[in-house]
Amino acid sequence: MNLLTLVNDKAESARALELSAAIASRIPGEWTIAFVRRGTPAAEPPPPLGEDLSVADRTGLPQGIRILLGAADRLRQAGRLSPFSGIRLRDAAHGVSFHLERTAGGQVTFVERFGDLVEELNHEIEEQAIDLVVCAAPRRGALGRFAPLNTPRRFALDLHASFLVARRGGLASRIIVCADGSPSSHRIFPFLEKMLPALEGPIELLCAHRPDSPPEEHRRAQRCLNAAAAWLARAGRKAAISRPVGPRRYRVILDAAGADALLVLGESGKHDVHRRTIGTLPMRILPRTEASVLIVKQPAAPDPDWFEEECGAEAP
Repeated sequence: MNLLTLVNDKAESARALELSAAIASRIPGEWTIAFVRRGTPAAEPPPPLGEDLSVADRTGLPQGIRILLGAADRLRQAGRLSPFSGIRLRDAAHGVSFHLERTAGGQVTFVERFGDLVEELNHEIEEQAIDLVVCAAPRRGALGRFAPLNTPRRFALDLHASFLVARRGGLASRIIVCADGSPSSHRIFPFLEKMLPALEGPIELLCAHRPDSPPEEHRRAQRCLNAAAAWLARAGRKAAISRPVGPRRYRVILDAAGADALLVLGESGKHDVHRRTIGTLPMRILPRTEASVLIVKQPAAPDPDWFEEECGAEAP
């Protein structure tokens, strides 16, 4: 799994780094740490490319490099990076990059990019084949969910990869997988298969129903829940099944998750106009919860027989 962690100068970035480091330690893959800022590098003195730069005195370094080095300091103190005394900046698309050695082997790539946040991240996702973006964004509340700078909303609409919003829930917290049998919930499981080595907490498969849900919806949900539970059992993970009922599905999910879970949802494939005006279930949940939220984006839902073909589970 190729991982990208978005950092900035806010204190909550430490949470994104913490979760990313835990994922990277358990799942092989490339790891990139990125800082994106508006503007252009032409507006400031050019960075010294190809030179060995001491990090003892950082006052002369560009803002983005200082922020990235702050993230590197945290990882070194946590034992994730080998000690370093200098860096060598390299030219990169729309910015610069440098590399540092991981204690477990391999490197972490640090990248500063200039431009629009989502556009630059999408370029990085395409160039580095990123599977998961990890960011930290505080809960904004219902009134702030349409704010132009609401990063999780922008990611839900336009980011080209799955993303994890790091809040209070962690990898050892309750893992609540929302599975109702819809195409968006089916998208979760191929990605979840990659994530399983990093998920320590107990897994709960949850399907929220409205009181007036038709019988076919209940049957479809039960087939999905049973197949998912059987698949997880074959992977050595026991899963509880929960089917709470309430008039607003997102409220039912929020109540079930509480503040310290890791919620896993599949992003809807609804028409773009609907997504941008009315919103989707994940977009209603993201601004209202203190739990961490993993939104799975896949190009298409897996084949209906995915559980059987990939994992040998028998769906009823």
